Amino acid sequence: MNQLSVAALVFVLFLGGLFVYVAEDIPAFGDPDSAPNRYVKLFDMDATGLVDDLDQGVIPASLNAKIGAVGLPLPSGVAKLKEGEWEAVIIPEETKQHFYPKEQKYYFIAKEGDELWVYRYSLYLRFVEEGKHETEVPNMVTYILADYRSYDTLGETTVIFTAGVAVLLLLRRTGKRPE
Repeated sequence: MNQLSVAALVFVLFLGGLFVYVAEDIPAFGDPDSAPNRYVKLFDMDATGLVDDLDQGVIPASLNAKIGAVGLPLPSGVAKLKEGEWEAVIIPEETKQHFYPKEQKYYFIAKEGDELWVYRYSLYLRFVEEGKHETEVPNMVTYILADYRSYDTLGETTVIFTAGVAVLLLLRRTGKRPE
C-alpha cells in the first residue's frame, strides 16, 4: 500500500470513530425527555434560601439576576409542580395581539441536591401543547410547517424552485439541430 492509501485508511477510521463517539449522545428516537424535545439546561446555582421563595410563588432576585445575565426574558411568575420542581412563566410582550394570548411556560426549575438546575423549555414543546388550539389545524405537521414556520418553508420552496430552474437552463439545448 502506498502512503496515500494508508493516509486515506487512517482518515476513514478516524471519521468512523468520531461518528461512533458522537452517536453515543444522540437520544433515542421519540424520547419525550430528550433536550430537543423537552428542555435544555441553562445553568445551575446554589439552592440555599431559594426553595422557600419558589414554594411561595416568589421568584428570588438572585435567580432573576442570573437569568438576566444569560440574556433571556425574566419570569413573571412561578408555580410549584411537585416537591423540588417548579415551572416559571413569562408574559410575552405581544399580549395585545392574538399570537400569544396568555402566559407561556418558559423555564423548568428542579432541585438537584443542594443546587437548583434551571432549564429552558423547548419551542417544540409549546408547538405540541398549544398548536392545535392556536392554529385550529388538526394535523401537527401541517400547522408547524404552514403556520409557525411558514416563512422558512416559503424560503426553502423558493430555493428548490430556483435550483430547478437553474438545472433546466443549464441542460437546455441551444443552436440548430442537425437535419
